[in-house]
Amino acid sequence: MNSLRIFNKAGDPPAAQNKHWYSLKASGEAEARSIEVYVYGEIGTWGITANQFVRDLAALDDGVSPIVVAFNSVGGDLFDGLAIHNALSRLGERCTARVDA
Repeated sequence: MNSLRIFNKAGDPPAAQNKHWYSLKASGEAEARSIEVYVYGEIGTWGITANQFVRDLAALDDGVSPIVVAFNSVGGDLFDGLAIHNALSRLGERCTARVDA
């Protein structure tokens, strides 16, 4: 019998801090910089609003770095989700979404 082996090349996502349902991480230097966003958990839970999420993303975004957003969520607040979607859509082709579920 053949066994199936799955390798995760992406590595482990950073742990969400302060019970946020998302985490952001910038890595690399100047031209090789990339931004990773992990939306893990229920959106809008624990009092973190889409407004705060967008502010945190804007604080890391330099306007040119590629952004990868990984989702693993059962859902959550519709209006927070729409606001996040719209903010990520405005990033254009620099933003790539990935479903980790």
